[in-house]
Amino acid sequence: MFLFPGDPLRPGRTDPEFARDAAAVRAIGVRGAVIDHEALVAGDAVRAVARVPSGAGAAWYRGWMLPSERYAALAAALGERGCLLLTTPGSYRTAHELPGWYETFADLTPYSRWLPCAPGQPPGEAELARLAAPLGGGPAVVKDWVKSRKHEWDEAAYVPDTSDTARLAAVVNRFVDLQEEFLTGGVVLRAFEPYGTAGEARVWWVDGEPVLVGAHPDTPGQYPVPDLSAVAPVVRAALRKLGCRFVTTDLARRTDGVWRVIEVGDGQVSGLPEGADTGTLVEALATAGAGFPLTLAAGRVVLRPVLPTAAARLADGGGLDDRPGGPVWVGGRPPEATASTAAAVAQSVTLGPYCPGWGLFTITRADDGTAVGSICFHGPPDDEGEVEIGYTLCPAARGEGWATEATRLLADWASGRPEVRTVRAVTEPANIPSQRVLERAGFVPSGDRGGLRTYVFAEA
Repeated sequence: MFLFPGDPLRPGRTDPEFARDAAAVRAIGVRGAVIDHEALVAGDAVRAVARVPSGAGAAWYRGWMLPSERYAALAAALGERGCLLLTTPGSYRTAHELPGWYETFADLTPYSRWLPCAPGQPPGEAELARLAAPLGGGPAVVKDWVKSRKHEWDEAAYVPDTSDTARLAAVVNRFVDLQEEFLTGGVVLRAFEPYGTAGEARVWWVDGEPVLVGAHPDTPGQYPVPDLSAVAPVVRAALRKLGCRFVTTDLARRTDGVWRVIEVGDGQVSGLPEGADTGTLVEALATAGAGFPLTLAAGRVVLRPVLPTAAARLADGGGLDDRPGGPVWVGGRPPEATASTAAAVAQSVTLGPYCPGWGLFTITRADDGTAVGSICFHGPPDDEGEVEIGYTLCPAARGEGWATEATRLLADWASGRPEVRTVRAVTEPANIPSQRVLERAGFVPSGDRGGLRTYVFAEA
């Protein structure tokens, strides 16, 4: 389930700011519900969740930013109704507030120091001097634990020289004044780093996977495409350590060419720019929320699910998807069967609710992410618990063992699911290479069906 803020003027309907998210949820047949944001902020969490169905189960929140204590109250009130937020209050605070994520991301982000303070009570000049001392002078940016005021840059954000404590105190005081009661946690000083003029990119991570790359909502017209080859492994390891399932990172390219993490945020309350690929994000969340992985990996092979929105692009592009994050195929093109399978995945959503986990996957090389083929289930397990696998490789990748490793990986994963009793594959009688692939992957012959040779997975 997905939870959205309700429209204050039309109770029971989603706030217009989140209409795209709600429409994407409806498009895949997943349930949504609204909460009363005003009641929640006012401290009445029980009234806020009154429209959420009892026993709703696991849920993602997509809505307005909340103070951590209000998010905790939301989680508790939902829990009383049998609804479990997939982002725990602890994880929300960790991703939402800089002191929670900074140490883990320290190598990727500007050096920072912080000092707790209450709204309207800025630290004194002597306290700020001690706070700034480790920065060693030079420029810095002022913010609180969540937000900056970069639109009042010279007035309430930028300090040209932190050793000028009078100027530092003036900027901090103005920042605290402007934040008013919305000041979160206290004051943060971040070492200033020079960036180019291309703007920031926002990357959406679900279970450690970068499922969507887009512009920053403040600069939707600027769309830098970050190089995630160096960033992704570090971010993935950091998120595993923090235990945060759904976060965003705002990235910018420093003038020396290095991509840096400007901010980390909880994905539930991070804004989407106009034109962002909302469908892909919602599908990834629905998949992860249902307990299905966004990658399967073993040895040199990684399998990545092709979710319905991406499948539609693959089908329309003859198997090619040139958006950021789309697969790059060995030899320049996917196998011919990939586009037709992608079309079937995209079409299946219009025929019924989205069935995560049992569709199409790209077969990619672990070392560089290049796609060498695709593998799929021909639908979810049937009433007898049987599921069927099919695969195809790019011509340039044949004869290198990719199909064997991918088939074994997917079959092994499927056989561990409680709803699966049999993993099957079929092949033409004359297709000896395919039969050898299945046998090496742990399948054994099980007779004929409609003139085709059938095999079942026997290696558990």
